[in-house]
Amino acid sequence: MSDGVLKNRFRHHLVIMVTVSCGHCQGEAVLRLDYANLDLCGRCFSRLFERRVARANREFKMVRPGDVVAVGVSGGKDSAALLYVLHKMSKKGRFTVKPVLVDEGIAGYRDVATKKAEELCQRLGLELAIVSYQELAGRPLDDIMKLRDERQLGFTSCGVCGVLRKDCLNQAARKVGASKLAVGHNADDVAQTFLMNALRADVKGFERFGVVSGLGGQEKFVQRVKPLVYNLEKECALYCVVNDLPFHLGECPYSVEAFRGQVKDFLNAVEQRHPGSKFNVLQSFLALKSKLPAVVETQKKAGTCTVCGEHSSSAVCRKCVLLESLA
Repeated sequence: MSDGVLKNRFRHHLVIMVTVSCGHCQGEAVLRLDYANLDLCGRCFSRLFERRVARANREFKMVRPGDVVAVGVSGGKDSAALLYVLHKMSKKGRFTVKPVLVDEGIAGYRDVATKKAEELCQRLGLELAIVSYQELAGRPLDDIMKLRDERQLGFTSCGVCGVLRKDCLNQAARKVGASKLAVGHNADDVAQTFLMNALRADVKGFERFGVVSGLGGQEKFVQRVKPLVYNLEKECALYCVVNDLPFHLGECPYSVEAFRGQVKDFLNAVEQRHPGSKFNVLQSFLALKSKLPAVVETQKKAGTCTVCGEHSSSAVCRKCVLLESLA
């Protein structure tokens, strides 16, 4: 199924099918935010979306004048919305945007999504830097998963991808001279991670996870920020549709293994019955996080891996442990 067909179906699902006035400007509304009982036109929705990104940036002190911001792009809706918004903000905010993409090596998926990322970067006049698992791990993800199955290794595809992707993005950000690394994690992603940590009783995971990760000026770790934290996943897709941004809607073929998918389905079901629930979970996370400043500072002061020399909270980083199991 082509992206065009998918987008038309997505648009049909979200766009109001009768004439309704925008709650802000009284023009014709094209979408509805159920949790706010609000109908909006595309222009007013875009302004709302962008104001939320500006609010996150202001409240969490993410990007400042003079920063070089590496933006992790994938060709998907979240990163497309993120790159477009930050590119707009960069003109007034006096910072530089440099898109970076991680090629995991997933046949039939990554190549299609990469074309969408390249199309958007070309439209914005930005040069896209690409790094790969092949460079970092010596193998694409498809080959890593074959090895896992052959050797019956006890890790999931998302577990592998999470470790390698973080390292790839961090190294790519350093290569382009970035002082900050912006990733496309939205309100859904943060709420899901919070619930996953709770369901696993993963206290350390809760301590490590945040809207801003790392301290500015660290030698090996580029401070990571999440400017989309106040926007829902559905709204990222809507923003792309309203602004006619190219993006790929296909899901990663390995996502069926993810625990996150089950938590995502649960949250979506709750949100449908009780609009606003996702934002409530997000606010619960932020409130709890704000009460743990000492713990947060402790986890930010991690050192370096004794094997690869990269940023790590333990003597040997998870990437090196993983690569050793694949040797």
